[in-house]
This record gives sequence, structure tokens and C-alpha cells, in this order.
Amino acid sequence: MILIANILLVIFLQVIIGQNLLDPRTLSTMTPLLGVMILVGLAQAFVIGTGGIDLSVPHVVTLMGIIVLKESAGSNDQLPKALAVAALACVLIGLINGFLVEVLGLNALVTTLATGQVVLGVTVAYRGASLNTTRVPEALYSWARDSIVNVSLILVVAVAVVALVLLLVRRIVLGRRLVLASASLRAGELIGIHHLGYRMAAWVLAALIGGVGGVLLAGQIGSPDMSSGAPYLLTSIIVVVLGGAVLTGGRVSPVGTLLGALFIVLLDHGLAVMGFSTGARTLVQGVVLALGLAGVGALTRARPSKSSRDTKTASKPKDSALPRA
Repeated sequence: MILIANILLVIFLQVIIGQNLLDPRTLSTMTPLLGVMILVGLAQAFVIGTGGIDLSVPHVVTLMGIIVLKESAGSNDQLPKALAVAALACVLIGLINGFLVEVLGLNALVTTLATGQVVLGVTVAYRGASLNTTRVPEALYSWARDSIVNVSLILVVAVAVVALVLLLVRRIVLGRRLVLASASLRAGELIGIHHLGYRMAAWVLAALIGGVGGVLLAGQIGSPDMSSGAPYLLTSIIVVVLGGAVLTGGRVSPVGTLLGALFIVLLDHGLAVMGFSTGARTLVQGVVLALGLAGVGALTRARPSKSSRDTKTASKPKDSALPRA
């Protein structure tokens, strides 16, 4: 469904609006944004797979930019240290969220709303009144601005992460257990999976992938600030829903999330070209989320579960038991 929506949107932008999406300037603008959107969407997807929503994601993205500025002080030599601090911060945030939700059983939406505010407060205090530098190290800035055939390296990294996640959840035993533990606690318990550890791992992975998106976004814009992560509060949820996920939890498609991110980036680009304001574009994104939720809900209700199909099959008499004329 989302693939068809993307095709129709591309046709609309190319034919009706007359926007050349393959123009080098368009690609150089859209592909880094798409790369970050994919990464932030994947981060949210790990949490939505457990039946929760992580509202701390945009604040994690913001924190990553401030850490890169603060710890590196604009120096290439200090960049590895900044990246290590950023990774540790992501692991800590993921563990805290996972503990509060999975161990203490708190509501994920309320909990991450609170932890997001805590992360924001810590970021403000950590940043201080002023920074010694407002530019990320030149090595990160140059790399994030580089491209292959006008396609941003950020998008290349994002697609590689999608491939790795797909390999993890489809081919690797630990990844398949992670999916099973996230999708069904009862099923995990029946086959002896320690679901708590796997579900907490989902929160940590979410924070780490979101952190990667935050660092790459900081490199792309060059001068990250306290508003860097704000656009990803709603969009990180939208791209996962458009990819076919339901907010009650279950399997989440990495490729579907990628396609959802592509749709949102193309839609926002088209609205900007047509002259819509930021507020109007946000309104459209809200409408898209509502329609996406309604569509996924309708498809879920229309598709009978395996157990119901099995029950119906078992209740039907076999042909061999029917009297023949």
C-alpha cells in the first residue's frame, strides 16, 4: 500500500507540479533529510514493535547535536570522544526508558513524555548559557555533506542500517527472539524466551539508532541547536504507521518504515514547493497520521487472524465426509 502511495506521489510531483526529483539540487537537499528520517523512524519502530511509543526520540536527537558540539569543541581530534559520550548517553536513556516501562510496568507514552522532558532539561543544563563553538568538527561536517552521484552519504548509511536490521530480525536467532518477545509476551514465555531482557534491548537499540540519526543530522546542518530534534516528534511515528505497523505492537517492517519515511519527505518537499507554510505542512502530517492509523486499523480488522482461520477450517466438514450424489 505504501509503495503504491509513493509511486502516485512521485507521479504527482513529477507530472502535475513539474518538480524534477532527480535534479542534483533536489537530490542534495532531500536525500540527507530522508536518511535522518529513516533512522529516526527505525528508532521509533523498535519501540512501537513492543506496543509503546517513544516520545523522547526528538530530545535524544537534540542531545546528540549538543554533545557533539560540547565534547568536541569543534576539533576533529576530539570527535571520537564526542561520539563515545553520545553512544553512552543513548544506552543510558534506553536503559532508563526500558526499566521504567518493562520492569516497573509504567505506561510508555506517559513515561517517555516525562523522560523526554528530563533529557531536555539535562541538555539545557549541560549546554550552559553559551558554547565555546557552534560548529561541529569539520571532519563530520564534510562527511555528512558528501555524496555519491548526488545521493547523500547519510542516506547510504540509513539504507545500510535498514539492511542490517532486516538481517537481524529475519536471519539471526537473537533478532528473531527480539521480535517474538516484543510482539507477544505470552508466546515468548511459552518457548522459554526471557522476554524482559529482549524488550529492554529494543529500547536501547531504539535510542542508539536515534542517536546515530541525531549525530548525522548535526553533521548535516553544521550548527545544531536546541530545536534540532523538534520536527521528529510526530514524523517518527507517522513513518512507522505508514509502513504498516499498528500502535498496539507486533511485527514492524524496516523496509515499510523506509518507504514511510520516503513518503513523508516527498510530501513535505512537494508542499514546500507549492508554497505551504510550516504550520500547514505539520497539519497535513497530522492528517496523514490519522489516515494511516485508520487504514492500518481497517486492514487489521479485515484480515482474519490465523487462529480464527484455523477455527473456521476445523469447523468445516471435509469433502470426503460429505455424501456424494
